Amino acid sequence: MMLFSFGKRSSVSPTDLTLDEIWCHLSKVQVRRRYTLTALGILAVVVAPFVASSAAAASPWYHGVKWFGLALILAAFLGRSWCMLYLGGHKGAELIQQGPYSVSRNPLYLFSVMAVVGIGAQTGSIVFGLVLALGVYAVFNYVIGEEEVLLRKVFGSQFDGYCARVPRFWPRVSGWKSDSEVMVDVSGLGRTVRDALPYFLAVPVFALIGYAQVSGWLPVLLRLP
Repeated sequence: MMLFSFGKRSSVSPTDLTLDEIWCHLSKVQVRRRYTLTALGILAVVVAPFVASSAAAASPWYHGVKWFGLALILAAFLGRSWCMLYLGGHKGAELIQQGPYSVSRNPLYLFSVMAVVGIGAQTGSIVFGLVLALGVYAVFNYVIGEEEVLLRKVFGSQFDGYCARVPRFWPRVSGWKSDSEVMVDVSGLGRTVRDALPYFLAVPVFALIGYAQVSGWLPVLLRLP
């Protein structure tokens, strides 16, 4: 994999780059990630008021999708907090391979994708949630590849062994392992909780959008299952 693959390709191999050069490139990748996700978020906010479920608002399917979405949001909130318990303030200093990191190499991104599905599902359409999640997953998948260059540079064969045991994204529960005690970074956990709490705003926001659509204040331009 070429490191500089976002846009113009480079013939420079990651193994020829210094750690500082990789960190510099990764910081740029993270900035692009934030800009891209912000753009996707704005697009979703613009489109969402005109999207509705193809199922009737009183149907079991409609309410089932919304409750399923809420369950995903809750799972994502708890999951991201759970991951931070294991990171314990050591991210970058050592290769974390315990707890959620023993079943997926990128559980934080996994839970974020779950949250996006859940947020989109508050329209009553599971398809809308999956479409949003697909866009977010594409961004994360690229970033993960860039992060792996750094991890391989820092941890070498240890990271190669980790990759051989643990899936990149989708979890393999059979690989679970965890120490009986973990070091907790309270401030880091607090930031994670604070950053994830806005997920739940999707519930009242989409409830208001649904009310506006039913009342005829917002036209429904697209209905999805």
